[in-house]
Amino acid sequence: MKQDKAAFLELVREVRISEVLKDAGDTRYEASGVFLKDGWLHIVFDDVPCLLRIRPDWHNAGEEPMLLDLKGTGAGYEDITYQASANRWYCLIEAARTTSGVFMPRIDAFDESFAFIRSYWLDFPLKTGNKGFEGLSTLHAAGNDYLLCLCEGNKCKGGSAGAKPGKGRIQVFRWDAETWEHDGTIRLPKAVRFRDYSGLDLRNGCLTVISQASSALWVGRLRADPTGPEERIKDDGRLFLFPRDRKDRILYGNLEGVTWLGDGRVVVVSDKAKADQPGRCARKDQSIHIFRLPSAGLPPDENAGTVE
Repeated sequence: MKQDKAAFLELVREVRISEVLKDAGDTRYEASGVFLKDGWLHIVFDDVPCLLRIRPDWHNAGEEPMLLDLKGTGAGYEDITYQASANRWYCLIEAARTTSGVFMPRIDAFDESFAFIRSYWLDFPLKTGNKGFEGLSTLHAAGNDYLLCLCEGNKCKGGSAGAKPGKGRIQVFRWDAETWEHDGTIRLPKAVRFRDYSGLDLRNGCLTVISQASSALWVGRLRADPTGPEERIKDDGRLFLFPRDRKDRILYGNLEGVTWLGDGRVVVVSDKAKADQPGRCARKDQSIHIFRLPSAGLPPDENAGTVE
C-alpha cells in the first residue's frame, strides 16, 4: 500500500467554525473530534469543554448550530462517540494525572442531553500527558460492549519511536462490572505507514483512521467473528490522501476527527495550525470539511458485525 499510488479524496465543501457561529470574534476553535448522530454533527474541542451541534448541510440548513457547555471533568476533549446500547455519550481525555502521579487516559460519560454521569479511568499508563489516545469509538460484539481507543504514536509511543511508521495501535477496553477493562490491542496493518494517528470512526464494520502528519485516511473492514482483538481486522484495506497543492505539498495538516456521513462521504474536523506550519495549512485549520471517497473506495460492510 504505497502512499504515492493512493487515490485522492475529493473536497465537497468546508467552512471555518468561526463563520457558522454568530459573534465568534477571535475565538479559537481547536476541533478535535466529531460524531454523526440523528442528522447532527457533534464536535468537541481540545482546548475548551464545549460541544458544537451543527447540520452537515450548514450552508442551507434552517436550524442554527448550537454551542453547549460540557460540565464534565475535562478542560477539553480529544474525541467523542456514542454508545447506543447504553444511550450514553463518551468524551475522551487524552491523558490526565492520577493521584499516584501516573498519566492515564480518561472517559467522561454523558446522557442523551449531555448531562454529566461519571468519569472512568482507562488502565493504560502513559509516559507523558500529551501523547496518549487521540481517537475513540464503540463496538458491540458477541453480547459485549467495547471502547476502541486509537494511540497517537506508532506502537503507542512518543518521540522518534512514535514517528516510525507501520505500527499503528488501537487499545480495546471491555465493559465489565462498572468499569472498562483493558482487553487487548488491535494492530493496524503494517501497510498503514502513518507518522501519527489523529482520528477514528467505526460504522457497520468499517474502520476509518486518519493521520494528521501524513494527511491521509485509511479504511478497512472488521471480521464479524474474530478469535480476539489481534484478529479483528480483515485485510490491508484502502489508503486515501487528502488533497495537496500543485507542488504536492500538504494542505490539510491539522485533521483530528472523522465520522462517516454516508454516500461515500466523510466529515473531518481540524485543529488550530501550529506556529511552525506554513500558511497553506493555517488556511485550512479550525474548520469542518466534507470529503468524498473515489468510486473505488471501500463502502461500509453491513455484514461485518454490529457497530455503534
